[in-house]
Amino acid sequence: MKLTTLLSGLILVPTLLLSGCDNEEKKACENGNILSGKACITLPDGFIKMPEEILKQKYPQAQRPSEAWYMESENGKVSLAFSQTTQAVKASQLPVLAESMKTQLVAFTPKVVEVTVNGQKAMQLEMLTPDGTNPGSPKNLNIMQFSSMNDKLLITTFSVSEDLQDKYLQNGKAALASLVW
Repeated sequence: MKLTTLLSGLILVPTLLLSGCDNEEKKACENGNILSGKACITLPDGFIKMPEEILKQKYPQAQRPSEAWYMESENGKVSLAFSQTTQAVKASQLPVLAESMKTQLVAFTPKVVEVTVNGQKAMQLEMLTPDGTNPGSPKNLNIMQFSSMNDKLLITTFSVSEDLQDKYLQNGKAALASLVW
């Protein structure tokens, strides 16, 4: 009798603890924290929203990300950027899109990986690129994640300079995996 009570307690307590975490996480994300509340991501500790002037400097092209977050202490060498496009894309089209992007970026020898995010198919393109704003600096590892949010293409990019990969890469991958919409 005591053994069954003890075993049921061992099952019940972790279940309650885990369900409490889920509810807290859901509460924190109910209104979203990125893209004007349309999506939520668990940002690594220390990330802050990138001011518009830094966003324009880091992404000088006209089609810059809608929003970006970065480690201010690392001078922009670690960031997450978000672009919700108007391009209609269903999840079933993501592999073709990723292969097309791989072909366009062949000079950087990208690697394509299919992942599951938010219970849905997503594609990641991982590659090393030169630092366009600081020639001669270490290269950047970029992981571009393509997903279909409300049947529109969402591009989420984690970027980290080669010299900081050991410190931030796993946190960046965990953030990409935490995306919810």
